[in-house]
Amino acid sequence: MSGRAPEIWIGEDGEALAREGARRIVEAARRAIAARGRFVLALAGGNTPRRLYQVLAHVESLDWSRIHVCFSDERMVSYDNPDSNFHMAQESLLQLVPIPPDQIHAVPIGMSVEEAAQRYDAILRALLKSEEPRLDLALLGMGADGHTASIFPGSRLLAGVDDDFLLDDSETGPLRVDVPTPSLDAYPTERLCAPVWDAPKAPKQRVTLTPYVLNLARQIIVLVAGDDKVAAVSAALESDAKVAEIPIRAIAPVTGELAWLLDRKAGRALR
Repeated sequence: MSGRAPEIWIGEDGEALAREGARRIVEAARRAIAARGRFVLALAGGNTPRRLYQVLAHVESLDWSRIHVCFSDERMVSYDNPDSNFHMAQESLLQLVPIPPDQIHAVPIGMSVEEAAQRYDAILRALLKSEEPRLDLALLGMGADGHTASIFPGSRLLAGVDDDFLLDDSETGPLRVDVPTPSLDAYPTERLCAPVWDAPKAPKQRVTLTPYVLNLARQIIVLVAGDDKVAAVSAALESDAKVAEIPIRAIAPVTGELAWLLDRKAGRALR
């Protein structure tokens, strides 16, 4: 993992984790709105962020008229499906706050995963300001296998970082020691979104933001809770595990802030 060393915060339980995450999002929103007139937030899916969203829904001081929401990844299911990240965010947050509907940027569905990724790429490019196209804050989780968003172990999105077991593939590029530094100069040609056809758990087809656009974010919060994440947390933060084995290690912003928020169960093995 390259970039600046991340901040590590450990709370007592999931409730403390949710409240700290919400506090940081509120503070980041206030700073962004004061500096640039708006706040662009990428939401995470999964179970851990749900309570954070419920806390955030009751923060009265947020100016939702200046907040844009997008998604770090999405499963290719209907918006009313319990597996949908949009559905979870809508139920626990978005329908409870006065955010203008046209400022909620959901991943399109009802088409091939390739077309959905292309369309979401275009949606994000229209949303992000061309002179400095950066998310203000990306909220991410991590699975017990070390995946984040829908970037799983062995993903081609990690090719050319340090995944030597993919080097025989002509598309993977050369072996790298560190996570490549994202360059705004490369923005016109880099992918912001990518299709996933073969996620190791259902639903297999998904759309995900890429490490490139995530690492351009001004701030990233990785939210992790539970006993089942202990080994992955240690591998991500205290080992020299390859990015292709622990994909969260690809999240290493150079010019942005990276904070890991853990509950005591997930962080109990850290030295």
